[in-house]
Amino acid sequence: MSGGHGDAGMASGKMAKLKELLQKSENRICADCSAPDPNWASANIGVFICVKCSGVHRSVGTHISKVMSVTLDKWSDDEIDSMVEVGGNSQANAIYEAFLPEGYRKPHPDSAQEERQKFIKSKYELQEFLEPSLRIVSNHPSDAGKQASNSHSASSKSEARLPQDCKLSN
Repeated sequence: MSGGHGDAGMASGKMAKLKELLQKSENRICADCSAPDPNWASANIGVFICVKCSGVHRSVGTHISKVMSVTLDKWSDDEIDSMVEVGGNSQANAIYEAFLPEGYRKPHPDSAQEERQKFIKSKYELQEFLEPSLRIVSNHPSDAGKQASNSHSASSKSEARLPQDCKLSN
């Protein structure tokens, strides 16, 4: 094909992959509060989220979570590839909630905004539930001193899935 038609076909093929990922049962609920039918995503974290949680994700900044509409926004190939590479909510939660304390109550679809905020900030910004060796430090100036650091290192495979502007702590 010549002209822009080939590019349009490839772009729609990539979007089809994103929508196929969204249709997996684990991705039919919000990664953070389990609300049904999420239509938003954090492109750099690789999770599908509901509209209520998307507002909290937006408030932590794009250096932590880049929120996009699955249906309204134009996605780049890299953003789609990143989502597909993570594999969806179950895989991302296995990382970001690996050390969720026993008995900890995650927000539910009807939770107050404050409860959602506390959980999402703890989960992604402060990385309180992440395995210590996978904690990352943001290069974003407003985060100086906020992120935990440790002496462990992780494989480069883990590094490939980290949000933009972030690196593994030393």
